[in-house]
Amino acid sequence: MNCLAIFDIDGTLTDTKAVDDGCYRSAVAEAIGVPESAIDWAAATHHTDRGIYDWLCRVHGRPAPTDDDVSFARDRLTDLLSAAIDATPERFAPISGAPRVFEHLAASGWRVSVATGCWGPSARLKLRAAAIDVHDALIACADDAAARTDIVALSRERAAAFYGCEFSRVVSIGDGPWDVETAAALGLPFVGVGHGERAAQLRRAGAATVIQDYRDLSAFADALAVASVPETP
Repeated sequence: MNCLAIFDIDGTLTDTKAVDDGCYRSAVAEAIGVPESAIDWAAATHHTDRGIYDWLCRVHGRPAPTDDDVSFARDRLTDLLSAAIDATPERFAPISGAPRVFEHLAASGWRVSVATGCWGPSARLKLRAAAIDVHDALIACADDAAARTDIVALSRERAAAFYGCEFSRVVSIGDGPWDVETAAALGLPFVGVGHGERAAQLRRAGAATVIQDYRDLSAFADALAVASVPETP
């Protein structure tokens, strides 16, 4: 049986949500020409780097961003994250157990891919910093699409091409309500990653299976086996 696990990055494989949010806010504020305090994407339609950037341009009365505008914001974000790695490498830790999870899944017959709302350069930077090795052909990101549904669907397509097979079971793994909504929209079983209020938020969004981290790899494999398609409110 060919099974595929599709992973988000921030908060799912890497404990980088805080540093990524801060650097993204700074980069986009500079790109759009507004104070950092004006950067709030809670109401954005698509919670991806590209989707949020496009939405903020509309909210702040800016023209639709050109390819050069996007490149500037993306490069600035990567520069800020690189500087943060040099200054505070501890902010780029993996979620506990994550560096071992791909090898463990491969031994159990699972294939893996990554679907992230990040732009590609920053996504790869954070994976490297956390010592998580993913083949580039298995990553779909905000350079490919603004909507998470499109990114996850593309990740599945790239995995099928890379591994040369179709999958009888595909499970999405993420840490945000938008990940739950995406899995529900695509009809994919879902495993949430989080603890405390984050876990409660995932369950309120419709996730039936939530793990704290990957320290117990057998428990994670069990979670993949029993995960169901979220029933969103």
